[in-house]
Amino acid sequence: MTKHNHGAARSGTKSEKKLVSVCRRYGIPCLKVKKDFKNYGINEWGTRYHKPPEDWKQKTPKGKQRKFESDGFIPVAAGIIVEQKHSDKHGTTEEKVFYDLNKISKGVYGSKHTLWYVFTGKAAANVQAYREFELEAKKAKLPVKVIWGWDGLAKELKKLNKGDVWKRR
Repeated sequence: MTKHNHGAARSGTKSEKKLVSVCRRYGIPCLKVKKDFKNYGINEWGTRYHKPPEDWKQKTPKGKQRKFESDGFIPVAAGIIVEQKHSDKHGTTEEKVFYDLNKISKGVYGSKHTLWYVFTGKAAANVQAYREFELEAKKAKLPVKVIWGWDGLAKELKKLNKGDVWKRR
């Protein structure tokens, strides 16, 4: 079992598992780990892993490539990168979305795939930072679709399922 030092990590792990589970419920695969990407023949770079912008530090102090890791990848026709923010109560996760706006505007996720930001949890709809994220993204015309709650995600997955456009193993 993974040991977490704080509640946000436990909550994130739990909600990411639910993300995969909800996708499966609608017959849509959500790739999360190396094995998933290998089974579908999809490169993890640009789908699961994303490089920082060129003007940000690219290497760790030990010389390894820095990377951001998305919460999931749905292998539909062009692919959907999924970032999820889960809030059952208010906390630091809320503020991280402003850093995410910067990542999106600097092209961290590229333009090859669709990007979904899914806000879930009991408190998500009442988190002002999430509402501001959505407003700022729209104002800046950033390439991101904001989805509210598990029901909102289910609605989008149903649309995908009707189209039967995902890559099958």
